[in-house]
Amino acid sequence: MKLLPLLLMVLLSGCNQSNEKEKEKPIPSPLPQVTEIIKTPELIEELKAQPTIDDQFSMLYDKFDHILDRSESLTGPDENNDGIRDDIGAFIDALEVTEPVRNALKQNARYTQENLYHDWSEKTEANIVKAMRMGDKYNKVIACKKFVGIDVDDRINTSNTITALTYNTKARTMAYLKYNHLQDGSVSTLLPAEAKHCE
Repeated sequence: MKLLPLLLMVLLSGCNQSNEKEKEKPIPSPLPQVTEIIKTPELIEELKAQPTIDDQFSMLYDKFDHILDRSESLTGPDENNDGIRDDIGAFIDALEVTEPVRNALKQNARYTQENLYHDWSEKTEANIVKAMRMGDKYNKVIACKKFVGIDVDDRINTSNTITALTYNTKARTMAYLKYNHLQDGSVSTLLPAEAKHCE
């Protein structure tokens, strides 16, 4: 019986020493986030061979999904302050499309990202109005994408892809769902495909 307390002390002191050793190990700093896609001649040819813009997105995702930001931050990094997460901007910049099409896709990405900058946790009248107004901006995205010549299937599919890339963590998805629920019962009207709806 007298050995039991001694045995416990030895075990506990051993545990304490291993914890101290673990504390001494330096925590590795995170690697810098790479948010650039180098467009080699081979990559350009592969992109040009894709039948749709969304197929280009799929090909880029297959090769470069490792650059997607999966941090705890709702908004993620936006070093150039253009309202688009840097990794998604890199995907859009890598596409083999005309500049008007690229700008329409960036407008789509900005719209999709914007709701992550707001707190939708409370169902207040102010939040409902803000969510409805923000949702109305999507009509401009649709009109712009049509104006620049993106066909209807690609308009839908590229929007779905941008949405999936943007809400790629549980926290981002939950924030989007709160925003989306505030728009329950909303009705919208399609806008004409005119240049004034493009940013």
